[in-house]
Amino acid sequence: MLIGLTGRPGVGQDAVADYLARTHAFTPTKLITDPLVDELAGHHIVVMHIRDRVDAEILAERGGIVVHLRDPHLPDFGPENDIALRDIDHQVTVSRDFFRAFDLLDRVIGDAEFLGAAT
Repeated sequence: MLIGLTGRPGVGQDAVADYLARTHAFTPTKLITDPLVDELAGHHIVVMHIRDRVDAEILAERGGIVVHLRDPHLPDFGPENDIALRDIDHQVTVSRDFFRAFDLLDRVIGDAEFLGAAT
């Protein structure tokens, strides 16, 4: 499974990537262009910084999903730099304790794994 994170700086990309690594055995990487993404194709990878539409398109071509993180205490302008969310992408609201965000991410991963197994 390939997940790419987007959101305003400071919204929690590092904390979410760390959670996915510890809880779901994802390998974190900073950018979609990191050679590690190709080397670990077929494994769980979380890309911490989907920066623009081009990054999102590369992620989509590789079968990944975008998770847009938002913090209700920070201004949110939606996904950055012309990134269009698709039906399979998700917006996750991050609270100070991350509990609800982590719960939703668990469900996103479970749904994606179920759909992958069903196809």
